Amino acid sequence: MLGLLWVWVLPQIAKNPAVKKHIEFLEDRNINTGAMFYTEVQEHR
Repeated sequence: MLGLLWVWVLPQIAKNPAVKKHIEFLEDRNINTGAMFYTEVQEHR
């Protein structure tokens, strides 16, 4: 099920014009969506 989601469903969503525009916006600006800024993570205790 997870494989089907990853291989078929997500690529179909990426073809949506609004999503495609957002992806192109991020790629044009070299924004790494996988990056996490640890300085912005609040400590949870």
